[in-house]
Amino acid sequence: MKATFHLPARLEVLGPCLIAALAAACTFDASRLRRSHDGAPAAPESSGDTAVLPDAPTATDGSDAPAATGGVGGSDGPTDVGTPIDGPISTGGTGGGGGAGGSGGSILLDAAVDAPGTATDGSDTPVTTGGVGGDDALIDTGEATDGPISTGGAGGAGGSGGTGGSMAPDATVEALGTADEVAADAPDAGCGASSQACCAGITCAGGGCCVTSTCVANGAACSDGSVCISGSCFLSASLVASLSGSAFGSVLVGQSSNVAAFSITNNGQQSSGPITVTSNSTAFVVQSGSAGDCVSGATVLVAGASCTVRVVFAPKTAGPASAQVAFSATPGGGSTVAMSGTGTCPVDQLGNATGTCVPMAGVTWTQQGATRNWISVASSADGTKLVAVVSGGYIYTSADSGMTWTQQGAARSWTYVASSADGTKLVALVANGYIYTSVDSGVTWIQRGTVQSWYAVASSTDGTKLVALVANGYVYTSADSGATWIQRGTSRPWTCVASSADGTMLVASTWGGNIYTSVDSGVTWTQQGVPQNWNSVASSADGTMLVAVSASPGYIYTSVDSGVTWTQRGTSQTWRSVTSSADGQDIVALAAGGYIYTSVDSGVTWTQRGAVRNWISAASSADGTKLAAVVSNGLIYTSSGPVP
Repeated sequence: MKATFHLPARLEVLGPCLIAALAAACTFDASRLRRSHDGAPAAPESSGDTAVLPDAPTATDGSDAPAATGGVGGSDGPTDVGTPIDGPISTGGTGGGGGAGGSGGSILLDAAVDAPGTATDGSDTPVTTGGVGGDDALIDTGEATDGPISTGGAGGAGGSGGTGGSMAPDATVEALGTADEVAADAPDAGCGASSQACCAGITCAGGGCCVTSTCVANGAACSDGSVCISGSCFLSASLVASLSGSAFGSVLVGQSSNVAAFSITNNGQQSSGPITVTSNSTAFVVQSGSAGDCVSGATVLVAGASCTVRVVFAPKTAGPASAQVAFSATPGGGSTVAMSGTGTCPVDQLGNATGTCVPMAGVTWTQQGATRNWISVASSADGTKLVAVVSGGYIYTSADSGMTWTQQGAARSWTYVASSADGTKLVALVANGYIYTSVDSGVTWIQRGTVQSWYAVASSTDGTKLVALVANGYVYTSADSGATWIQRGTSRPWTCVASSADGTMLVASTWGGNIYTSVDSGVTWTQQGVPQNWNSVASSADGTMLVAVSASPGYIYTSVDSGVTWTQRGTSQTWRSVTSSADGQDIVALAAGGYIYTSVDSGVTWTQRGAVRNWISAASSADGTKLAAVVSNGLIYTSSGPVP
């Protein structure tokens, strides 16, 4: 009788769990899947695979084939269940052994490397899997009576997994950050499991550099800004100058300064490119030709090497100048060095509006007009309009700074002439005659005053206030451009008079006596200075800076306090006439039968000019840049140029 056996309920429950446990031992870890360049996961590896070796990054990195998984072990056979009837329960037969696991397949390489991200980038051929383990043999289910239930035989063990295939390295390396680098390359050989991470002592593929356990491709930037070159990180060439600027000081126009030199050094670990050196000003010249010079466009500096830049300042114009001397190289970078200096003119020259050095006013004189018995000359504020009178002759006017002259008025014994600032209002005196005024720059003249031995006259800048002297007589003033006159002061041997711009402050000289000043347009007068044979006086526009000259012989005297105190200047000469700029800084003095003398420091120092002539009268523009002087029984001379 066939016995029927029944498993206890506990074993019936455990049976499926045992099977499930055996199946779980053969599963794989999905997290270890490696993705190909096109994003698709490669086939899984078996739990029994060996370590996957990394491959070198390639230009067209298709996903290499995954390692093969081992075969799945066979399931246990079912346990025979016997039904006990009286006798002992017979045991089931022994379960059959599991089939042997198949051997792991090898990886097949692609014949050619596919371009990443393209339709042809298929996965490499996967490895074959191991064989499936065999099933357990069936258990005999004999039925025993009375005895215990026999258990089925244990299931056979599953076969072992096959060996995983190895990866082949990529053929070439892509440039980092380029369009070819679609996805990170596989790890370099020996550099560990994470992408581009390498271990100490391992050489990175393709001549790369290992920086902080990371491979950097040859030619790529290392983390510190250096560049990977054949396995080593080198700092890029870096050019620096030994100084930031140089000041040359003052150098005469047309000459060159001493050389100022600075060095350029390559502080990098690579050689620089050819160095270019330039100056943005022709006044600062970069020189070359000496050993060690930086030759623009040719010199290359290896790491740590230096060359020299030599610069000279050769000003072409007067005044301050500056420039930037620039240097650069690729690689190497560059910078600039600031240069500065001041061009100065030779003695007696100054820079004009364009910086060109020209002689100062009063240095050179040009002959004008014709030989006549000139006695006096006056100038407009800008020096363009001049008026000169001839003793026993005519009045002559010029509208071009003395280049041409026009005869005006009638022949008279003219003694003196004065002009308003614009040159339109003129006043002229006649010895033992009248005063004559003009409001049209000398074209027409009107007789004024009474017959007197008129000797000198001065005008305010607007031509409204006038002051005239009578030799051995009185001072006369007019507040209406000469239409009416008022007698002032005391009768004295007056020789000359000058006025401030507004006509309120006056200074007058006497022969053999003192100088007299007025601060109320000639209403009252104050005695100043010491007795001298004063021949001429001049005043600044504000009336504070005065200059007077004496004869027989005498000196030049200056005052900076409207005549209260006086200082002797110059040398002993028979001084004849003096004139001043509006600021009192530029002065011209004439020596009778001598030279012209000029001062640019309010009379402190004097310089001899011109030639020996019988100079008799001088006039100046307000700024002192245009001068005129006349010679008794001679010519008119003019001079122009800048002033300090």
